[in-house]
Amino acid sequence: MSSSADSHERNEETIRFIQHLAYTDGKLRSPIDLNISYMKCINLYPIQWCNYNVTPKKLKLTNTGYTVMLSTTWRDKQPHLCGGPFASSYIFSQLHFHWGKTDMDGSEHYVDGGSMPMELHAVHYNSDYGTQMSALRQNDGIAIVIYFFQLQEAPNPLLDDIINTLPFIQAAHSSIRLIPFPLINIMRCFQRDYFVYWGSITMTNIRNSVLWIISREPLGISIDQIAEFRTLRDTRKMPIVTNCQSLQDRGNRNVFHVCPSGSRYATLLQIRNVKNKNYPEEYVDSNNKQ
Repeated sequence: MSSSADSHERNEETIRFIQHLAYTDGKLRSPIDLNISYMKCINLYPIQWCNYNVTPKKLKLTNTGYTVMLSTTWRDKQPHLCGGPFASSYIFSQLHFHWGKTDMDGSEHYVDGGSMPMELHAVHYNSDYGTQMSALRQNDGIAIVIYFFQLQEAPNPLLDDIINTLPFIQAAHSSIRLIPFPLINIMRCFQRDYFVYWGSITMTNIRNSVLWIISREPLGISIDQIAEFRTLRDTRKMPIVTNCQSLQDRGNRNVFHVCPSGSRYATLLQIRNVKNKNYPEEYVDSNNKQ
């Protein structure tokens, strides 16, 4: 057997092992505290981010009464993830935000024992099941990509399209159409050096297993930008000052560090300086086919 065939088989074996954990680790509750010191290092082929540079047909921002959610409608090419830890492709569904009462207590997951200012969840569903509702009933139906936020002095211009629109959706269940922009404007398309684990959360009153994919590189946000999220109102017309679930015990579950970089002295990397909406040339849409 050739070395390339050996490499492919090792990759497939690692994927099978990770996917099997949906039936064990996937029963344990999320969120958890992430610390690089206890993570198991593994190697996988790069994650492929397909069609994240495509502009959607429609883009809608909604105050759900619990969070602010960005949803999309597509002409044909839908953003989806494959490669990496995935045995199938996972189609983008929506993204939403979690924040807290203070500027330093706004993430659901903790990092090195402390909370982050804010957390973004990009929800994806397994294409094998056709729809998100069908996928929610399966152990391997949902994958959520996590981005943490760190405070920076200047506003993050990549968030302008969302934050500047929040005053128009103050009431619960209100929504507004945005001028469409590609998801890559918000989501960093990393291929290596990320964290993976299985856990469960409650969605639509059902406890669901989730494959969590965590970016090591945080996004920037200013204090004034975070404050805008706390002006949104819930169904009782009260400010949504926090929308984070309680931290859960990690237990004996597996948490993986995939294709680590040379930097392992801290769980998260340094924030990248972004001055405009032109995204870096590092992004390559490796597969534009559904």
